[in-house]
Amino acid sequence: MENKKYKRYGLILYYLLKIISKTMKVEIIKSPLVKDNEGYVCGFWHNKLVGASLGLANISENKAVLASPSKDGELISVPLEKMGFTIVRGSSGKDSIKSVLKLIKLVKDGYSAGTPLDGPKGPIYQVKPGMIYLAQKSEKAILPVGVAFSDKWIFEKAWDKFQMPKPFSKMVCIIGDPIFIPEDAKKEDYLDIIRDKLLELDKEAEIKLGKK
Repeated sequence: MENKKYKRYGLILYYLLKIISKTMKVEIIKSPLVKDNEGYVCGFWHNKLVGASLGLANISENKAVLASPSKDGELISVPLEKMGFTIVRGSSGKDSIKSVLKLIKLVKDGYSAGTPLDGPKGPIYQVKPGMIYLAQKSEKAILPVGVAFSDKWIFEKAWDKFQMPKPFSKMVCIIGDPIFIPEDAKKEDYLDIIRDKLLELDKEAEIKLGKK
């Protein structure tokens, strides 16, 4: 019953996003090093999930997203599936072998796969190693994605301060240079590198909107 309830909420969210997105002005700034329809592992913050999803829809026809088995995962999986994403349910951690193996296969087959790097429960703006592991095993690069909205609602009580764009707002999504991680590299060595890059891209997106 709980899952059905959150699926209904997800359907409402989808139609709300569809209406809002039609009123928005969206600017996608993509690194020239990013190749269309090349498989990538896409990383972004949990509170920028809406903007990142809109941006990533523009770089690949085949796209997948990892959604947690939590209520939040149920909520976001419905609108993402309707936006054309293949949904893989499970954790991004190394212990969730089945979901990770499925994602590895999809990325190797040319899909771009993404998940919030600080999800599903935080702490906010702290990169977890799961998607780095995925990038190593699939031998594909991580694409850092930064997002900013000119006007938005912020869910202050949520752990991630989730951001929802308001109607008639502008969104800037910056897709940065691919980051290749050698298979024999220590995942821990890249956590801060990717965190700093995501925060940097968010700031660049804010500047593009004329914000300080």
